[in-house]
Amino acid sequence: MTGIAADAAADDSLDELQEIVVTAQKKTERLMDVPASIAVVNTQSLLQSNQTQLRDFYSQVPGLNVTSSGNGRSTIAIRGITTGGGNNPTVGLTIDDVPIGSATSSGLGDAVVPEIDPSSLQQIEVLRGPQGSLYGASSMGGLIRYVTAAPNLTETFGQVAVSGSSVAHGGEGGGGRAYINVPIVEDKLGLRVSAFARMDPGYMTNANSGQTEINVNRTEGGRATLLWQITPSVSYQASATYQHMTAGGSANEYVSIDRVPTYGDYTQAPISGLNTGYLDMGIYNGNLKADLGFANLVAVTSYSHTVFNGPQDTTGTFGRYLGFFFPSSALPALGTGIYNYYQTNKLSQEIRLESQPGGMIDWMVGGFATNEDNLNRQVVYVANKANGQNVGFPDLYTVFGPSHYREYAGFGSATYHIIEDKLDFTFGGRFSRQFQEDASTVGGVLEGDTTYSDLHSNTSVFTYSLGPQYHITKDMMVYGRVSTGYRPGGPNDAPGEPAAYTSDTTTNYEVGFKGVLVDHLLTVDAALFDIEWDDIQLQAASPTGFSYIQNGGTARSRGGELSVTLTPSEGLSVVANLGYTDATLTETIKTSGLYGLKGQRLPYSAKFTGSLSADQKFRIADGFTGFVGATVSYVGDRYSVFPTKATGQRFFMPSYETVDVRAGVSHDDWNLSVYAKNLSNEIAFVSGGPLDTITRTGVYSAAIIQPRTFGLTISKDF
Repeated sequence: MTGIAADAAADDSLDELQEIVVTAQKKTERLMDVPASIAVVNTQSLLQSNQTQLRDFYSQVPGLNVTSSGNGRSTIAIRGITTGGGNNPTVGLTIDDVPIGSATSSGLGDAVVPEIDPSSLQQIEVLRGPQGSLYGASSMGGLIRYVTAAPNLTETFGQVAVSGSSVAHGGEGGGGRAYINVPIVEDKLGLRVSAFARMDPGYMTNANSGQTEINVNRTEGGRATLLWQITPSVSYQASATYQHMTAGGSANEYVSIDRVPTYGDYTQAPISGLNTGYLDMGIYNGNLKADLGFANLVAVTSYSHTVFNGPQDTTGTFGRYLGFFFPSSALPALGTGIYNYYQTNKLSQEIRLESQPGGMIDWMVGGFATNEDNLNRQVVYVANKANGQNVGFPDLYTVFGPSHYREYAGFGSATYHIIEDKLDFTFGGRFSRQFQEDASTVGGVLEGDTTYSDLHSNTSVFTYSLGPQYHITKDMMVYGRVSTGYRPGGPNDAPGEPAAYTSDTTTNYEVGFKGVLVDHLLTVDAALFDIEWDDIQLQAASPTGFSYIQNGGTARSRGGELSVTLTPSEGLSVVANLGYTDATLTETIKTSGLYGLKGQRLPYSAKFTGSLSADQKFRIADGFTGFVGATVSYVGDRYSVFPTKATGQRFFMPSYETVDVRAGVSHDDWNLSVYAKNLSNEIAFVSGGPLDTITRTGVYSAAIIQPRTFGLTISKDF
């Protein structure tokens, strides 16, 4: 799935390893030449097995973790750098050179993750370790870079595909995809358009309403890219991406702290109609490239619009207050819900100059600015347990929170070729300033008087990266790297809690080896790292149930990643991935509202993860080729977020293994593939949190992996 092996597995020929090219350092280069730990995921392989979301394949990428919390929310972590959901994000997201998603918790930056359907992509690059010098805020753990396919200016081609699936304990799903590339004016103007629609089958039951398959998800969208080669040295590419997702419910099971199901496996009991969600996302960008002779100019302008609405059942937290207002006879029919609405409008501009290749020093210098407007509306209301509707009682809590985030940065990097084709030294730096404004209005019958706040913060951070790399041969390299990253500080709007928190930072020390060995039959990509994390940002809850962020002490993540690809015979590819991450607190948490001891593991961080894949391609007859393959994945045990007090418990998630199998046949332009995911029908937990967020006791809502799923995909190239 990662690195060179993924590309080889997706290639139509039976040849040996294919060379991987990446753009992780904002320039095109061989993966083998990049002095950093990077995994590359081939999107054709994902489509064959209907792995359309990060949570479908993260276990096959060493160091990557995706934690689902239901109704369209997920949190991404790389190398264990996370303190759980509700904070500013620790992993950056870009589509090509365009930053996407909010950089702040005010815009649900670490919970609403814009995921791009693989049909629009060429590949996905996972950059492990801090990337602050090139990518700025919120990449302190790493970065995920969606790389799209550019229009071809000389050829007309495309593909149509349909798929279907069936999930154990649930129903059926399916979808369709298509793309076409058209050179409107040969060598001058080209257009590439893709579109998709899919329905992911549901398998959860609501014990209250009796509804089954409540967690059906529907997603549709598309992307259009126009490339204009204005002159031989100047080009402009304009793109528009749109996706809409509707989550019918969560894949969360109600369990005890010891993971005993409250109502049975694949069963939950929220108020009907709640714990759903939808996400609208539009990304629009233009990319100008010009060869100026002495250097190349790149200017990237982007605008994105994201809307998330996720109503939730909050009876576990706020239901305790209903007895103040209603007679005991009415309470069994009543609960509480929360209306959650988040909107982010983000405008970004980056301009940079890049040196021409071939000199003693390769350099890059640039500037970046972003302007982000967020709007957060939350209303806690009294709900009818039968249908989730507001009963008309005055709202218990209301929050209206517009916020504003601005960042300005200057950055640069250089690689000095000390010994040509042998020894290089790379260094880079970035100075950033961030400004935040948070004006909120809080009211409701439990708050009493309506309160207003107008909070401001501004911070500045310098991040850097540096290190040598030595090429033993053209296809074998060792490197060292020191890099830093950060999350911006900001204001808090929780009543009675600290008004602001500061930036936290990570410093990564890393050594690595990349090499193609044994006459191109074996590829090894290995890295060892030590990440020191200072002033960690932690989400706490006030006594009245409001969330806010505060700074804790320090933490550390140490470990390594290993990816090995072997092609021992024609058409056979074997890929082994292994990750070890020891992410722990190095100081006891001293802030209020949370309890964590020195040496305790960071949330959702597995010490060991790994996968083993084997794919065999073979010729059948008369132009027919086939393939068979299997992947075994392992995720070690993990703990959830820190408790609010010493007597609290952390939800424990045992280790689990999954087995996926696949097969397919191709003839001319037709392709058929079939697959089975989670063949052993493993029940495994990937997150868990209490329904009562104040005491953090009682029934837990725990996300589980998708049960056994069978599916097929048929595609036609033209």
